[in-house]
Amino acid sequence: MSHEFLLLSSLFLLPGAVIWLARPDLRPVMKRMALASLPFAATERLFYPRYWAPKFLFDLADRIGFGIEDVLFVVGLSGFSSTVYAVVFRRAPVPCAAQGAPRARPWLRAAAVIALALAAAGALVAAGVPVLYAAVAVMMAVAAALIAARRDLLVPGLLGALLSAALYLGLCLVFAALVPGVFERTWRPSALLPGRALLGVPLDELLYGLGAGFVATVFPAWAFAFSYGHAGSAVD
Repeated sequence: MSHEFLLLSSLFLLPGAVIWLARPDLRPVMKRMALASLPFAATERLFYPRYWAPKFLFDLADRIGFGIEDVLFVVGLSGFSSTVYAVVFRRAPVPCAAQGAPRARPWLRAAAVIALALAAAGALVAAGVPVLYAAVAVMMAVAAALIAARRDLLVPGLLGALLSAALYLGLCLVFAALVPGVFERTWRPSALLPGRALLGVPLDELLYGLGAGFVATVFPAWAFAFSYGHAGSAVD
């Protein structure tokens, strides 16, 4: 298959689509995270071709630095990584009474954190840190900083990280079954974990899924001042 990344991105949209239909109370979170994720599509220029070298529709990665696939991928990843904890543990976003929960100008706070994360990742890559590890380090650091302000998010963040990594692994296994040998052909050897894989999926990818689940569970709750309560008491 010549457009493996398009297939992978499409697969990543499926869990979010199911959650969107099954849990209307989580749709506000998913919409916000889809919008917040869009700037990260442009970070493909850091990954391609250092970390991997897939073929992009219309060769957009070579033309503008990222492709349609990147947009689909970040939206799909944000959809399930921000909600899988709530789905599995039957939680819903409720108005936050936790000490230290900010309330004013949520999108301004969100934009500031996103800009800081992008700048930090770029600085790490410029300093010679392999791009995937730079991305994971930034995701972990951002989530840890937000948890320092909102300690009630520690357990949801950790469980969200583990659940997202598990779902990420499952999607990659489906991907590998549909396109045999894709990880060996398209991904480049890791600098820190050369040849290390779980069930044929590079451990680098699972680290990325872990980091994404950690920050995506914590970030919207911090930015939009909600906590995770019992399902049935959701707030828009």
